Amino acid sequence: MFLGTPEFAVRSLEALERLRESGVVQIVGVVTQPDRPASRGVLREPAVKVSAVAMGLPVRQPARLDEKEVAAILALRPELLVWSAYGNKIPKSLLTAVSGRALNVHASLLPRWRGAAPIAHAILAGDPETGVSLMEGTAELDAGPILAETRTKIGDETRGELEERLAKLGGELLEREMPRYLAGKLVRRPQDTKRVTLAPKLEPRDGELDFARPAGELVRRVRAYTPDPGAFVMFRGQRIGVLRASIAPGQGTARGTIEMREGRPHVAAGAEWLRLDEVKPAGKRAMSGADWARGLRDVRPDDRVPS
Repeated sequence: MFLGTPEFAVRSLEALERLRESGVVQIVGVVTQPDRPASRGVLREPAVKVSAVAMGLPVRQPARLDEKEVAAILALRPELLVWSAYGNKIPKSLLTAVSGRALNVHASLLPRWRGAAPIAHAILAGDPETGVSLMEGTAELDAGPILAETRTKIGDETRGELEERLAKLGGELLEREMPRYLAGKLVRRPQDTKRVTLAPKLEPRDGELDFARPAGELVRRVRAYTPDPGAFVMFRGQRIGVLRASIAPGQGTARGTIEMREGRPHVAAGAEWLRLDEVKPAGKRAMSGADWARGLRDVRPDDRVPS
């Protein structure tokens, strides 16, 4: 039984489908989150649901795994659970029913960054590398023993771009190690509880850039919050989404001062300057910082961010 919800989890489901085709496993069903309201009242289907339906797999979408839902899942007689970015707590009763045979594909090098937003927090912290951990699933969040992992350097990329890379690595890791897990050949390595760090869900309000902070930190925040929930600045009462930014040299200017250099907007930070390379004004398309600056007509010496 596979449990997962966003695009990241699709690669793991695809890995299981390949294992099914080669006769390693059978897939009795998929559990994912309910459809959610999107723009203009349209319901958005989870990426895992879309993929599972295309594969011809039965799909369940409970709001939570309560006693009734667990009974319905167990009626399908699963012998092993696999989950990736599911978004709901896995009840102990479900784990007990499969004799603890469970695998969790998690996008960090555990025990660092347990929780809902490990990729974003790795970027925010300036970690030089991250990876994917394959752990034995437990009722406690991301706390099971590590079975295998794969590592990768973090480049100058957004969370969305890094997430796509890690999803692929996670699928490859699961496909490679699942047969060894079933054969009892993987060694369980307990997590060092003294090294645990938490990665809670990102709050949209924290996407506003604080120019008291160094430009390097602000660049990481832009990367971590892209594509969602989004980094932004307030300028002349309008929310300006910041999709890409970089560090530019300079100091000695009041924080938040906006200045045009070679036609591109720069904002003075706590250390150095933040160059706005790509932005998205509210209600408009994404555009280069230079194109946005041309539409401002004039930037006064007293213009500040926020304003």
